[in-house]
Amino acid sequence: MNISIITSENRRLYPAIIYDIEDNQYKNPIIDIDGIYDLLYKKQSILVSSNQYDQYGNEVKIFNGQLEKSDIKALFAVNDEQSNKDLNSVMTLSEAAKKWGLSDGSTIRKAIERGKFEQYEIKQAGDVWITTYSAMERVFGAIKNEDDEYIIYDDFEDVYLTKMYYNYVQLSYLKCTKLFSVSGEQYEIESKEIEEKYQYAKEVFVKALNAIRNNQKVIIKKSRNNKIRQVINTENEFFLYIEVFKHRRNMAPQMVDRLIDDLKSVPK
Repeated sequence: MNISIITSENRRLYPAIIYDIEDNQYKNPIIDIDGIYDLLYKKQSILVSSNQYDQYGNEVKIFNGQLEKSDIKALFAVNDEQSNKDLNSVMTLSEAAKKWGLSDGSTIRKAIERGKFEQYEIKQAGDVWITTYSAMERVFGAIKNEDDEYIIYDDFEDVYLTKMYYNYVQLSYLKCTKLFSVSGEQYEIESKEIEEKYQYAKEVFVKALNAIRNNQKVIIKKSRNNKIRQVINTENEFFLYIEVFKHRRNMAPQMVDRLIDDLKSVPK
């Protein structure tokens, strides 16, 4: 069994190794889930060493440090079979209620009580219930008023943006190694093509940003099966979503910074 943690900032820590707050040498890990809960409630904080992922499943800097009880949304045990699945699609019920436009998590709890969810689709982690996007879609259907929401399919990221990224990298490499002709004509042509692609991508994200400002959701869907991968409700979530492109190599870091600056300058 491994331990997974969802933080108050929607970071995912997995597999998390837990220590007593006084064990600052990280010598004696606490393996038993009940022991971890007891420690957390008695001392209100724990030491954690773990791989860390953002809410979109992208690995970020390893976490080594202290977590207060208030920093933790959910903490639960995961078996090896489950660990191979998309753990980053996990949400608390309050998160799920917000994304599906429900008043609060009690509507989902009632569905749980009535047996609407399969056992593997929900889990109680201490005081918190958690579920997944696919489970919410199965029980509650597509996000309400989805026709009015702004949809981005993941092949826009994985194909269009990624190709632009590699074109940008190749162009930068050729410029550094001075492999272009003296006239620079090829460089100008390829630079213009990349700029045109950037402007198209920017247009997509400007529309998404305006949708959020109009109290609509931005929904990221899998082009392969039309399933929801992610729902974005706020500008902060939207800019974090774009920032992650740096780690996923969907866009060059310089281009991501430029895009964020351009979007932040869009008048409200």
